[in-house]
Amino acid sequence: MKKRFGALLMTAIIAISFAGCSSSNDSASSGETSSSSTASVSSGSTSSTTFPKKPIQIICPVKAGGDTDYNTRVFAQYLSKYLDTDVVVTNVEGGATILGMQQVLDGAPDGYTLVVNGLDAYIPNMMGTTDVTIDSFKTVGIPLFDNTTVLVANSKSGYKDLADVVERTKENPRTIEYGMKVGAANQIYGVAMDSVWGSAFKPMDVGNNSAKLTALLGEQTDTAVLSYALAKDYFETGEFQALCLLGADRNPLLPDVPVPADYGLENIDCSKWFWFGVHPDTPDEIVDILSDAFEKVTQDEEYIKTMEANYLTVDYIAKEEAHDYANTFFEETLLPYKDEFLAQQ
Repeated sequence: MKKRFGALLMTAIIAISFAGCSSSNDSASSGETSSSSTASVSSGSTSSTTFPKKPIQIICPVKAGGDTDYNTRVFAQYLSKYLDTDVVVTNVEGGATILGMQQVLDGAPDGYTLVVNGLDAYIPNMMGTTDVTIDSFKTVGIPLFDNTTVLVANSKSGYKDLADVVERTKENPRTIEYGMKVGAANQIYGVAMDSVWGSAFKPMDVGNNSAKLTALLGEQTDTAVLSYALAKDYFETGEFQALCLLGADRNPLLPDVPVPADYGLENIDCSKWFWFGVHPDTPDEIVDILSDAFEKVTQDEEYIKTMEANYLTVDYIAKEEAHDYANTFFEETLLPYKDEFLAQQ
């Protein structure tokens, strides 16, 4: 499996809240802009236009408040700096991310509307409800990676560690709940855990990340997977315990979080990445401008510091390489569990 984590030298972590991150980045869009942010591209045989010459929209196909929404909004602030125009994030929820993706496909192929997604882009197609996948778009790039997916439990549940939880599921199959969202990648994570570890969690549809937090706090579910930063306040207070990091490798930014291999179990890669695409007929020259601006964001020291403060890895894969990376990751991490996943529907 291709790995991108560890490509950058990790800096010391400064514990800050999401709200603090957001406010500290409000000033990002007011910074100096690069003179190479815009370029003339052909729009016909006798005329040309400068891109961008109006605000750009990023469609976030999930509810506000989760990690995809937050990370996209921070990225948009820095992207506006390097494109010298406003970059607005719009949440279009529904259809397991397909409504937002379809809105881009139904729009003009002019580069002014992008969509962000990740592995969830593949799930509806796996379920046979749509032909839309990442292949339906022209890829701009992947600028951010999240090797912080943790299996979480409320500390009141009294689990000793991951091995204890897995053993309990074997002794009492389908009694320990795994909170997830039906039709999302985290539902397949539960299938993968049972398949690889021989566990027997009880899948329970609790909704999106915010709903999972609420369910864990209220002891309405026993376990769930979350990005570490979303629950870091609860880890710090001791209300939640991080049973393990669901990644192929340890995250140097989370040195105290064990991986399944520490308990003699196979590691499961449930890490995430944030892919951006545009209408498939968007001119290559415009995609190049967008991609160049993406790369500048990933070289911005302030942006890197902000993301690493949330334990994320900034690295850039552009265009076709990013497209191939996304497809390969899907084929290696989710596709093997398709039959078991479909059996739960």
